Amino acid sequence: MGGSVSMLAVVRAAVAAELRYGSRDFRAASDLARNLPYAPSVSALAGNVARHPSLIRAFVAVWRLPVVDLRVQRADADAWPGAHFAPACRGRLAQAVLELPVAERDYLAGRSRQALRTNLRHARERGVTSARVRSYEAWSEAASVIMAARPDGRRAGREMRKPEPGQQVAYYVARDADQAPLAFAAVALFGPFAVLVNLLSHPGRPPGASWARYQLHTCLALDLGRAGVGHLLVGSALRETAGNQHFQHLLGYRARNLRVEVTGPGALLRNPSRARLRMRQA
Repeated sequence: MGGSVSMLAVVRAAVAAELRYGSRDFRAASDLARNLPYAPSVSALAGNVARHPSLIRAFVAVWRLPVVDLRVQRADADAWPGAHFAPACRGRLAQAVLELPVAERDYLAGRSRQALRTNLRHARERGVTSARVRSYEAWSEAASVIMAARPDGRRAGREMRKPEPGQQVAYYVARDADQAPLAFAAVALFGPFAVLVNLLSHPGRPPGASWARYQLHTCLALDLGRAGVGHLLVGSALRETAGNQHFQHLLGYRARNLRVEVTGPGALLRNPSRARLRMRQA
């Protein structure tokens, strides 16, 4: 009887508190997610929980996260076949989601944005500027400078390629006072929501490049929000490194469960359980 009461208390506590970045339950869920394959089997999940009963609270907290309902047109979903950020999926648990702002004042308000405001101030004082780049060629030129300086520069792959017909992508670059590129980002557009494909900075120009990341992300978030995009998706909030999770937390991301509906002609969802989103960020 005592064990049942204790278990009930754990479940009630998990339901009462939202899973937040940095919390004990979030860290426990992250440890579990990083050691499991994408779309793990029920037996794999059950086995881990059985070996570590403390995960029950974290598991329930993930299951009870607020749900974001998204719609994507069939044509937009078909434009990204096989991509790891393709949206055609019945749902995903604990994804990093930012509700995009329209007004800068509202986005930066409050104690939770103090660190972001400080980093933006440092970027401005150093003459860092961020803007949307209208052509892939201009973006690619700036991005190539940064990737050539990075040890992982040869692994950019599909994320750096010119978009295929039907693929809608927004490109952004941050530059220093001398117009040298410090950071770049690309965002796949799906109408009412978008997916951050990459956000990478120059490794040899700290701290300006680090502050540029915050300014660049704020620039793209406001640009997309003002254009009518409601949510920006990144990928699993739990599988990211601790550094990336801290970055997302400061920017205002929240862990959310997703339900994605594909609409339009031929909008019958396939089984893309292996599809996933992932942000390249550093």
